[in-house]
Amino acid sequence: MRKILAALLVMTAPLGACAIPEGEQSAQLTETVTLTSTSAPTPSPDLSPTTAPADPTPGERPIPGDVELQPLIDAALASFGGSAGIAVSDGSSELTAGDDAALPAWSTIKVPLTIAALRQDPGALQWATPAIQNSDNDAATALWNSLGDPATAGAAIAQVLGEGGNQVVVNTEVIRSGFSSFGQTAWSPSQQARFAAQLPCVTGGQQLLGLMAGIAPSQAQGLGTLPGARFKGGWGPDLQGTYDLRQFGLFSGGQGDVAVAISTHPASGTYEDAQAMATQIAAGLAPMLADLPAATCG
Repeated sequence: MRKILAALLVMTAPLGACAIPEGEQSAQLTETVTLTSTSAPTPSPDLSPTTAPADPTPGERPIPGDVELQPLIDAALASFGGSAGIAVSDGSSELTAGDDAALPAWSTIKVPLTIAALRQDPGALQWATPAIQNSDNDAATALWNSLGDPATAGAAIAQVLGEGGNQVVVNTEVIRSGFSSFGQTAWSPSQQARFAAQLPCVTGGQQLLGLMAGIAPSQAQGLGTLPGARFKGGWGPDLQGTYDLRQFGLFSGGQGDVAVAISTHPASGTYEDAQAMATQIAAGLAPMLADLPAATCG
């Protein structure tokens, strides 16, 4: 078990380059994707990546609960190959295993994006609900546009990320044709776990958690199978056309809410295997929830 302290500072979240990409679209989503899969419809990617920085004073620090996460990753890699990562945060330090690279956030960036948009205009709820619960890319684009020009929108999202303990540069320029700028924001699992832990104390965070509790059943794989799930997923193809899947949120644990984030990238590169890989990791994590540290914020 690796116990890693990651202090996430506030930077500019890369929203500009995250024009809502269409690589994360599920059977019931309105997002458009040009990729195809063997069985389930390929979901369209959501947003662009942001880089979330680690704690200002990174270092080893014991995190409550003696839980080994590495076996979960090892088992997933044995089944699907590729790469995967997981992070659990108590709000001030992170326990990680596997790959903690800052990959494109895809639709997970819709969480801070939606908070920023609702702060500016409560009427944006008409787009917030489908953007979060159905991962609707058109709705997310409307939220992005409501924040002003790309630089202003990116700064607003970065502000939210900073309040959640993340120093992340929001992508504000389209860097991949067909995908949103903000969805390409680089955001690591450890940063996302920290943000999830702090979300209840972020202004507007409680409202978002309410929306995250109603994710469409077609998108409720992976962490969505855990008890009390309030989460958001995102997915999309890399430059080689193989899928990355991102998920983060809060879940019911023995000591309170547990903040978790995962990323999966199966060797097959298919969306279906990325979801199945995430579900396997979640199944292994479920029995550990009672021993994982509760997330605290503020």
